[in-house]
Order: sequence, then C-alpha cells, then structure tokens
Amino acid sequence: MNSDLDSLSRSYTRLSRDVGGRIEFACDLNSADALSVAEQEKAHLDQAFFVLGFSALEKKVTSLASTRQSTTERRAAMRGAGFDERLEAAIKIVREVLGEEPEWASQTELLTIRNWYAIRNEIAHGDPPTQLFDVPPVIYLADAIGTALERVLGAIQS
Repeated sequence: MNSDLDSLSRSYTRLSRDVGGRIEFACDLNSADALSVAEQEKAHLDQAFFVLGFSALEKKVTSLASTRQSTTERRAAMRGAGFDERLEAAIKIVREVLGEEPEWASQTELLTIRNWYAIRNEIAHGDPPTQLFDVPPVIYLADAIGTALERVLGAIQS
C-alpha cells in the first residue's frame, strides 16, 4: 500500500479501536450520556477519515486523468473538471496506456465511487450523510487507483 494511504489506514484503525473502547466502557457503566458522547465521537471520526480517504482517492483519479496533459494549463483544466469527467478520463488512460480494463472500473465499482463522492459532498458541506459508508474500502480503492497511476507513469516513461 502507498505509504500515505498506509499511514491513513493505520491511524484510522488505531483511533477506531480507541473510540470503540470508550463505547464499550460507556456500555459497561450503563451510562447513556457517556455512550452518546462516544457514539458521536465515532461518527465524527468515521466522517473525517472518510473525507480524508476520498480526498486521497480523488487526488489519484485526478493525477491519473492528467498524466497525458502536456501543458500546465491543460493539467489545471483537468483538475477543474467535474469528478465524473476526471474519473472517465482516468479509466480511458489506463485502457489506452496499459491496454486493460482497470479493476476499479466495473459498473458496480463506478456506482460505489460515485456514491462515495455524493457522501463526501454531504459531509464536507456539514450535512449528515444520507447513506451508510465504510472507511477502509475507500482507502483500499484509492490504493488500487494509485497502483494504476504508478503503472501508467512507468509505461509512459519507458
């Protein structure tokens, strides 16, 4: 796993265990107030790491979509494009450069990624998420896209 994503994953795991311990402690105390606080901490932790994980995924998508842009202006334009456009450009580049379908480009995965984008927008704008989400799959998919980026860059440079 990419070192920045590995660090993110380890931090999330460690902090989740810590908050989980507080939830267990609140249950053992039979304290509704302590449980409410611990559950709120868990919700905030999950939302924060979801946004961080999705930001990493989005950065990898944008970098991949920009790999064939020859000028600074064109790379900036790609960064300013809508997420779906960048995602489709990233998939197209993997297909053209590596001659294969990215594992993360199935219709199921694309639907999931687009749902995550909507969830990220809700959280980032201060709204409670309207869909359930799990943090580790976002980080793992960001890593898969990062691996594709590394392979594309390697193929272009050789």
